[in-house]
Amino acid sequence: MFLWALQKWGCKPLAALLMVLLLGATITEVAFEPYRPTATKPLATYNSSTSSGYPTVVGWGGVRLDESQANPSNPPSQVFSGEAASNMELQVQRLQSRGFNAIRVSFRSACSSSQGMGAYNSTWLNRAITIAQEYGLWIIVDYHGTNELTNSTGVSCWLQYWNPIVQQFMNTYSQIIWEPINEPSMTNNTDVALLSNAYQQWINQARGLGDTHWIVVQNLCSSNCGFSNLADGYPTVNDTQGRVFISLHSYMGYPYYSSNWNNATAESLAQQVYNAVVSGSQRTGWPVLNTEGGADPQEVNCSGGVSLPSSKCAPDQVQVGSAGYSNTTFHFIQALTSLYDSNTPQRINWLWWPMGSWTDTPLAEPQYGALSNDGWGSLLQYPQVPPQNNPSLGLDGIGVNNCQQQFCQQSQLLTTTQSHDVIIVVVETCCGTNVTSVTDDNGLTFTERISYTSQTELSGGFGGNQTLWEYYAIAPSPLNSDNITVVAGKCCYTVSGMQTFAISGANTVGVFDPNPSIPATVSCPGTGCGNCTANFRQGTCSAFIQTSTTDFVVASTAINDAGPCGPSSPGFNNITNQNGRFEVDYTITTMSQTTVEFDCNGTDAVAIVVDAIMASSL
Repeated sequence: MFLWALQKWGCKPLAALLMVLLLGATITEVAFEPYRPTATKPLATYNSSTSSGYPTVVGWGGVRLDESQANPSNPPSQVFSGEAASNMELQVQRLQSRGFNAIRVSFRSACSSSQGMGAYNSTWLNRAITIAQEYGLWIIVDYHGTNELTNSTGVSCWLQYWNPIVQQFMNTYSQIIWEPINEPSMTNNTDVALLSNAYQQWINQARGLGDTHWIVVQNLCSSNCGFSNLADGYPTVNDTQGRVFISLHSYMGYPYYSSNWNNATAESLAQQVYNAVVSGSQRTGWPVLNTEGGADPQEVNCSGGVSLPSSKCAPDQVQVGSAGYSNTTFHFIQALTSLYDSNTPQRINWLWWPMGSWTDTPLAEPQYGALSNDGWGSLLQYPQVPPQNNPSLGLDGIGVNNCQQQFCQQSQLLTTTQSHDVIIVVVETCCGTNVTSVTDDNGLTFTERISYTSQTELSGGFGGNQTLWEYYAIAPSPLNSDNITVVAGKCCYTVSGMQTFAISGANTVGVFDPNPSIPATVSCPGTGCGNCTANFRQGTCSAFIQTSTTDFVVASTAINDAGPCGPSSPGFNNITNQNGRFEVDYTITTMSQTTVEFDCNGTDAVAIVVDAIMASSL
């Protein structure tokens, strides 16, 4: 039974799963608990013929294409200079920070009366692809239709509509995945042959254009099928590129399981779906990317504004609306997720629903849908996607002075080799001078992280009121002799030192370790220092931080016209020491939680700032 009334959710229950209600106990309201697959036995083999030839793709969908537009209410974009970030960019940041590597972006049908998920616009798709590329995520481009394949006229319209889209974008980004149609419905609900023929035409058309991207073909049972075995609903196709994913959408609808609404039914249903997916892969020879699934009980009237408990909702409903869930449906999706994630020899790919800002569930962070901090997606347990070809945390370039005279380090040239580097600029000023701007040739947006003025009165040396400044930016692409310039509020000789450097493999979303001890600041002499002056060369000025992640730790030191800190603090490496005024050192932690101490001795230290940049979670 196919329900268009569920269109505003953008997803439909599995028709084959609606045919038989499992016998069980009466409905009871129970608290959910994380499901462990030990109660079931995953199949030992899974499409082993292709197990080493396809990528791991795990993430979320429900994002509309029009969400790629700038939103003035959001912080500055890290992708499009001079713009506010789009909701999609924030959603991609959320996905990346939580260890996902894929986003499914949807637009509505162009060849049928059924509409949902917003219009198509080539500019929006270009922006969406650019965002995904800048953050290194897979992007699944979803034509969110269903009825196009029921007749030759619809198929022709569908093929013609897709042709220029593939042609325009097939050479833009290697990590595009095409999803030609969301949940295809056929006039005959067992007509897999006609479904297969339509998909084969789409594949042939794309390959004829020269496209080489992965393509998703959907199980007929994702919408409406007449099979008792869900594996019978997979289409049969060939591909000269060998890049096809099969997909099955999975939900547990309360209207169809109400008489056995409990965790046992949820676990049994999850096992049925898992078995069908594994069998489908073995039959077709294609790997799996299930592009939808979730915890929505599919009660169409259990929407935003309904107060719980309500007869319009499941009896154990926790949140209403399109991003809502019940205890039982959460148990189902957790069970299915655990089965997919623990599959051997390779994890089964999945994209859960919905993440979009259009959802009507009252959430603390509505732009993230079910991935809001109080949404069910934040309760889900899953292993993060391991890094794939990501650079390790480390230095990716050190700026060189663009001027050879003493005290003229207001400009440096920086060259890097990696995308998505964190660019750090450390500056020392004297005499009460402020840094008024940090700019470069590539239009990067530099943000002040900290400024710290020494509380020590200087005797002798050069100037006074030494201040350490730290700025940062995200470089989406490698830099080639990028001219980074610092402008001070006073002249002249007020910039005592400047150093730029790039960090690869860093977290470009949160950037800095959130531990409250970071950044650490200390003035010298002080409580952490003996008599650490150049004249006596004794005592040590120290700064401590406590890390909460694997970090790139930076120690910046202001010095009163004396030699460098020495000997080097254990584990630290020197980046620069300039003019007897300024030094920058770094270390990389090997454990996520550790105490880091930076010591400066044998010189006339004035102030130290220690900061920590997090490693990427992907």
